[in-house]
Amino acid sequence: MTTSRLNTSFVATHERILLNHIVRRLPLWATPDQLTTLGLWGAAITGVGFVLCNFSPAFLLLVAAGLALNWFGDSLDGSLARHRKIERPKYGFLIDHSSDLIAQSMIVIGLGCSPYFTLCSALLVLSLYLLMSSYTYLRAAVEGVHRLSYGGLGATEFRMIVGAWPLVPLTLGPGVVSGKLFGFAGIDIVVSLLALCTYVVFVFLVRQDLERLDAEENRTPANKHNVIRLRSSNGVTQQEAEPSTTEGCISNDAATGSALCDLAEPR
Repeated sequence: MTTSRLNTSFVATHERILLNHIVRRLPLWATPDQLTTLGLWGAAITGVGFVLCNFSPAFLLLVAAGLALNWFGDSLDGSLARHRKIERPKYGFLIDHSSDLIAQSMIVIGLGCSPYFTLCSALLVLSLYLLMSSYTYLRAAVEGVHRLSYGGLGATEFRMIVGAWPLVPLTLGPGVVSGKLFGFAGIDIVVSLLALCTYVVFVFLVRQDLERLDAEENRTPANKHNVIRLRSSNGVTQQEAEPSTTEGCISNDAATGSALCDLAEPR
């Protein structure tokens, strides 16, 4: 899968400079797959660290180390492949984004099992992340553009928010998480309202993209049928085939003649 990457996050420019600096200094034995695995281990360490925070906030140091490892592996695996010109577009796309989904699930669920968040809010945040990720992959397949950030927020900003959030209840007190509002956890109500706003924005983005794609496709010729011309010794006849969304060609070599297939642009 060949796609162009679009990253407009707040730290994208400075992060790219740092990644380019690091990737040129990685040892020759390091491979993109090893970095992907390192990123997954970092996510697992982060999740475990959050759970252990139920015993002591000192385990936040383990969380920070896990997030750093996750960033290092996840950000550098593709960069290393491109730097060494050893890209495998289809394999790389699948393994990279599959590992991203697993890693973010471990991180967010770990946060939900910590004393700094609720599991309900964590699962809601995870559902939003998976929703936006799914739409990102759909756009990559339809338009060939892989958008890495929305509203200035990308994967790196997400890690920064997750890593900094525990400081809020540690500073303001556990009431930030355990406080009740209308019989529900106050943080769950706040996260639910933010999630609702995100869903509204998501629907707006989908509608906007659909209108743009519809306008682009309506500017193309209406007739996109496959036309098959059959040549024979008696003359030339034309037969119009049904519209097709696949590329192909029908040929017929016989003693009396041959076939010429002209394929129009698939719909």
